[in-house]
Amino acid sequence: MRGRITIPFAFMAVMLFFISIPAHAENGVTDDQILVGMSTALSGPASFLGTSFKTGTETYLNMINEKGGVNGRKIKLIVYDDGYDPGKSVPNVNKLIKEDKVFSLIGNVGTPTTMAIKPIITEEKVPLFAPFTGAETLRNPVVKYILNYRASYNQEVEEFIRGVVDVLGYKRVGVFYQNDSYGNVVLKGTRIALGKRGIDPVITANYQRNTEDISDALNTILKEKPEVVVMVGTYSACAKFIIEGKKKGFNPVYMNVSFVGPDKLAEMLGKYGENVVVTQVVPPFDNAKYNYAAVQEYMTSLRKYFPDSKPSFGGLEGFLAAKVFVEGIKRAGKNLTRESFVSAVEDIKDLDIKAGNKISFSAQNHQGSQKVYPTVIKGEKYVLVEDWKILSR
Repeated sequence: MRGRITIPFAFMAVMLFFISIPAHAENGVTDDQILVGMSTALSGPASFLGTSFKTGTETYLNMINEKGGVNGRKIKLIVYDDGYDPGKSVPNVNKLIKEDKVFSLIGNVGTPTTMAIKPIITEEKVPLFAPFTGAETLRNPVVKYILNYRASYNQEVEEFIRGVVDVLGYKRVGVFYQNDSYGNVVLKGTRIALGKRGIDPVITANYQRNTEDISDALNTILKEKPEVVVMVGTYSACAKFIIEGKKKGFNPVYMNVSFVGPDKLAEMLGKYGENVVVTQVVPPFDNAKYNYAAVQEYMTSLRKYFPDSKPSFGGLEGFLAAKVFVEGIKRAGKNLTRESFVSAVEDIKDLDIKAGNKISFSAQNHQGSQKVYPTVIKGEKYVLVEDWKILSR
C-alpha cells in the first residue's frame, strides 16, 4: 500500500531492548529500595565506636523507612565487621561494592580503615558518606566521593588549644597518640595549633593500635611533666593512661578528641574522670540545658527502635549523619544515581538539622559541619565548656 512505512525487525528489537531497561539502572537502586553498605568495628577494642554509630544510623533509617522511605524507596543497610583493622576493611568494602552492589557506603569507623579503602572509593566511584573520622587527609584535598559529616580533628584540637593556651595560659603541652594514621594526623593538627602560638609539644609518645600497652608512653611523658596532655587513641588505652597517670600523682589537663568513644571513656574512668576534656562533634544529650530538637528526636527514636541501647555520642553522630545522608537522597530526586547524589549533597547550604549547627557543602568543601562542642567530665557526666576557666575551679 502506498505511504505505508515498514520498520525492520532488527530495529524494532533494538528499540524494545532499550525500552525494557529499568529507568534506574544504578547499582543498589531499585523501584522500592536503596542498598547501602557499612564496614565498621563491631568487635575488638574499638567495638563500642562501631556499634554505637551503626545503631544511631539504623535508628534514623528505621524512622524514615517507617514513613515510607525516600521518594518511594526504603533504605536497607548491610553491615560487616572489620574490627578496626584496615586489612579487614578492604575485603569488606570490595564485597559490598562488587558482590552486594551497594549504592553507597556510610559510616566507616576510623582513619586507618578509611585511608585503606580510599583508593577503592576513588576507583569505583562509590560515595562514602560520613566516615567516622576527622582526618584532614580525607578533607584536603577534596575527594569527590568522600562526603564528611563531622568537624575535623584539626578543628577539635584548635578549639582545645585556644582554651588551654589562650585562655588559661598553659604552655607545656605533651601528646600521647596511637601509632598509626589516626594518631599522626591529630599529632600534626596539634603541632599546627601550637605552632600558631609559637609553641612546640614538650614531649610526644605513642602506643600500638588495638592494644592497651601504654606504660612506656606514660613513663616517657611523666619525665617532662607537661601541664596538658593531648590524647589520641580509643577509650581503653586512654582510660588506662589517665588512671595510671593520676595514681602516680600526674594531674595535667587530659584532653581527648571525639573518636575516643566518650561514653565508654567516662564509664571506664569512673572517679578518675573528673575534669577530663573531650572535644565533641555532636552536642551533649543527657542534659536538659542542651535541648536541641534533633537530640530529642534521637532519644525518642532510640527508645522506640532499640530500647535496650543507651544513647551515646557516637550513636547521635550516626543519627545526625544519616539525617543529612537522607536529605541528599531526597534532593537527588527519583532518578537516583551516585553522581546525582554527590551533586545534590554539594548543593546543600545552611541546612538547619536542629542540633546547634548548620550543614553546608560545595564542590570545594566536602565537610558538612564545622561545629566543635568542647565538653568536660563533671560528676561522671559531660557538660559543655562555655568558659574554659571551669577547668581551673
